[in-house]
Amino acid sequence: MPKKLLIILFILSTQVGFAQKPLVWIYTDMSDGTLKGPTHMGTVNDPDDISAMAGYLLMCNEFKTLGIIVSSTHRKEHVSTPHQGEWANNFFGKAYADDLPGLNKNIGGYPEKIKFTQSCIKESAERFSMENNYTDLSKYSTVKALIDATKKQKDTINVLCWGSLTEPAILVKHCIETGETEILKKLRFIAHWTNSSWHQGSIEHPENVANCREDANACGYMKEQAFAGKIVYHELGAIGQHGIVSGCQIGSEYYNQFKTSALGKIYAEGKFVYNGVDDSDGATYWTLLGKWGVSLKDVPSNGTNSPEIEKANEDKFFAKSKAIHNELLRRVKLATVN
Repeated sequence: MPKKLLIILFILSTQVGFAQKPLVWIYTDMSDGTLKGPTHMGTVNDPDDISAMAGYLLMCNEFKTLGIIVSSTHRKEHVSTPHQGEWANNFFGKAYADDLPGLNKNIGGYPEKIKFTQSCIKESAERFSMENNYTDLSKYSTVKALIDATKKQKDTINVLCWGSLTEPAILVKHCIETGETEILKKLRFIAHWTNSSWHQGSIEHPENVANCREDANACGYMKEQAFAGKIVYHELGAIGQHGIVSGCQIGSEYYNQFKTSALGKIYAEGKFVYNGVDDSDGATYWTLLGKWGVSLKDVPSNGTNSPEIEKANEDKFFAKSKAIHNELLRRVKLATVN
């Protein structure tokens, strides 16, 4: 490379810096889809997060992944189920390793490994309580892990919330109780469907949705702290389900194309219903990317989500849904090119 060009590149890098990949931490209620349980799919937890996670791994070269906490859930069946961190590291880890050479050769920027950790509440099914004192986190290893990660980072960590808000609420209350509120300034919570004026919930009671009902105290607490300006909390509503999922391509013929790669197969089979894939929690990372119809600028940061904003964002994702799925399919195909 010519010396003059190197000097120009150095000057540009010192003046404006190269784009930093968004830092990501994920809390998901996902668990092994073969475990039998009470959901309408006959599983312990709704398997939609399995498809959403496969989609995330196909897109993860766009992010810097700091942690993925699985089985952050309140299902009593999980008291005796196998270790779900081990399951996820094996199930997703093997598929990721299979696709990694093709993804890095043809796209690039994928990390060598993605680690999954079992949630500290998986076996206890504990819910958040305002009466509890959370200064001691010895029982909450995956809450502490996010705090420790935050202390090591200069940039904002985007906490993607795919289920109930128990662990985020414990974290926020701990920081307030211990006076470590500087930590909260480095976190940005992005939650899918912890309220909706149009779907499950109503304009009068937008909180009446599954992810909020799962731990209503945690949900209410997070919304209160956001509205008071103590945390940044982007509420997406149901725009993943009724935008990305409802607007997707229909039919097995399209989704069978995904099954040529290991991650693509998991994506297509994780939750395939109504002739399409349900990966609704993926709305969190597509919004974070900001190039696929909805960006964080379109969503208030104070935990509110008016009916007008939710509907507008739902329509934006619906219009981009086919392009989103085609991008995932493009990556699946490149994963299999030697």
